[in-house]
Amino acid sequence: MVVGPVLALLVSAFTSSVRDQVGASNVGIALAIIVVLAALCGRVAALTTAITAALTFNFFHTEPYHSLRVHESRDVVIVALLAALGLVVSDISSWMHRRETIDARLATANDAPRTVTEMLASPHPVGEVWPAVATTIIDQLGLAECSFEPGDHTTLPLISRVGANRAHTDDGFVLPSGGAALPVVSGKETLGHLVLRPGTGISSLWVERRVAVALADHVAIALTYTGHRTGRGSSPRAESSPSGQS
Repeated sequence: MVVGPVLALLVSAFTSSVRDQVGASNVGIALAIIVVLAALCGRVAALTTAITAALTFNFFHTEPYHSLRVHESRDVVIVALLAALGLVVSDISSWMHRRETIDARLATANDAPRTVTEMLASPHPVGEVWPAVATTIIDQLGLAECSFEPGDHTTLPLISRVGANRAHTDDGFVLPSGGAALPVVSGKETLGHLVLRPGTGISSLWVERRVAVALADHVAIALTYTGHRTGRGSSPRAESSPSGQS
């Protein structure tokens, strides 16, 4: 945000004394390169650099000199292109960064259930499965807290079995501020709900919520196994902290 505009200002100022030899078009190209490099650092850096480049080019290299007025239409085009370049390149850079982040999250989501799945290769009681499930869900959805509520009723908004909920941002879906509930189902019976309390300003991808649904099914399997062994229902302990302790 600082280096880009300062560099654009210095290039425009220092080349003003040799503008006849360098040529306004070459100065415009040099400023365009600075704008593109600034865009790699983010949208704000690109926009501030592009605005500075356009204004300083206008001030030092268009007639009347040392004024923000523009005398020739050709110079108007260069100034406008510098400003537009900052917008376009910053959007492309922002999209590429967001795409890389999403790809990394997708890879993590695909790998996330492995520990719990390996654990369930042989039946385990819910007390052993729950810490791994809660920790994975907290990490995947960026939660402040994940807990289990037994019973088939809840007052919280429900996340559907396909992982859908309605509130969303540009980066994904967000949980309601008061939390949401994910049903834990065995057959046609609802054994309870995973209560998901969101972290501040964190969104989740659809595949990450699908991982949470799959892990809820793992909890259902462990609950069923524990119930069969003890002859009665059993449930995880009520809470899990982000550190994975339950």
